[in-house]
Formats: sequence, C-alpha cells, structure tokens
Amino acid sequence: MKNKQKLFLTAFVSAVLLSTTSIFAKTEKYSFDVFLWGIKVGELIYSIKTSESDYDISGVLMSKGLARMVTKYKFQAEAKGKLSNKLYTPTYYRGKSDTKRRKEEKSMVYHKMVPKVTSTKVPQSHWAKPKSQKGTVDPMTAIHLVMSDKDKKTICSQTFHLFDGARRIEIKLSKIKIQENSAKCQGEYIREDGYSDEEMKEGKVFPFTVNYIMKGELYSVESLEIKALRGRTKFTKR
Repeated sequence: MKNKQKLFLTAFVSAVLLSTTSIFAKTEKYSFDVFLWGIKVGELIYSIKTSESDYDISGVLMSKGLARMVTKYKFQAEAKGKLSNKLYTPTYYRGKSDTKRRKEEKSMVYHKMVPKVTSTKVPQSHWAKPKSQKGTVDPMTAIHLVMSDKDKKTICSQTFHLFDGARRIEIKLSKIKIQENSAKCQGEYIREDGYSDEEMKEGKVFPFTVNYIMKGELYSVESLEIKALRGRTKFTKR
C-alpha cells in the first residue's frame, strides 16, 4: 500500500511540474514574405519558445515565387539560450544553408558568452576570430531581436553585435517617429570585421527602416526595408 502511495505521489508531483512548465512557457510564431524590387522572392518563418529563463528559436528562410525559377536557396537555423530581463544570451546555435551550388553547416557553442565555431568551411584569414566575439548574438537570435514585437520602452532603442561564425556586424535601431498606433524606426547594418577588402569596398553601412503597428499593448513589425547589394529588399508580415 505504501509503495502505491509513493508511486501516486511521484506521478502527481511530476504532472504538476510538467503542467507548471507548460503554463510559464510561451510560443510565438512570425511569418514574413520577402520582396526584391517589389517581386516576391522568398519567405521567412520562425517561432520562439520562451520560459522565465530560457529561449529556443527555430526558423527558415527560403526562395519562393519567381525566384525559384532562377535560383533556389534555403537557410535553416536554430538557437537556444538564456533569457533575463529581456536580455537574450545564446548558448547554442546551428545553421544549415543550401544554394544548390554550395552547401554549408555551422554550429556555435557558447562558454561564458564566447562562441566556439564548428563549420564545414575552411576558415579564411580575414574572418573574425571567435575568441574576440564575447557578448555577440547568433543570426537567429538577431533576427528575433529586430523582428519581434516591442513595447513602448524598448521600441527603436537597440544596439547589439551579431557574429555568424565568420563575420561581425553591428545592428543599431533609433527612433524616427513614434505614434500611438504606429511607429517607424531607422536602423543601420554595419559591417565591422571578417570581411575581405573587396567586400568592405562594396559597402560598409546598410541603412534600413522598420515600420510597426500597434496590436494590443505591443508594437508589431509590419515591414522592414533594407537597401542591400542586390537591391531594395522588403520583409512584409503576413
């Protein structure tokens, strides 16, 4: 009888713990169409699961529409990390890209906020050194930092550094116009390290704008537009 009671209590406690975890965990999904010069060329879809102290993101960027007739590409990634006071600190990242002509897999494990990179590519001499990238975030975490919903205190007031395993980029967001039901932010995508001399000559600073609309108590991204090397690219939320 005592054994049955112990088994019952164990099962009961386990059920309570599992249900408590599910209550505090939250999953958000984001979907964007990608346009180049007004023509749909792809889509970005990702989801993030957060708890009181952790986050888990996974997403995919892939060609769609007319772009598939010219070139096919697919980029998949996932990231995990710690979450504290809206501060995202990655602990693990894995990315896989396929452009049909070239495939690459890459992973980063963080120790004391410093990434250790494993890649199928041979490191180039001009790439940024991982040991110097303490405090940077991975590409998937960076996407969420820019594209996620914002409150009045955090909107248009971000500065962080992204490291993709080879290149280091600074992302800045500042206010342009904040209204009760909408907002517009000015951003800068700044190449810092890991690029060849030729790449730096092509461009160092790429400006972008983010448009938001108010949904409930949060500002939600309606679109992001950036002037990139291939032309004006726009992400529009579905």
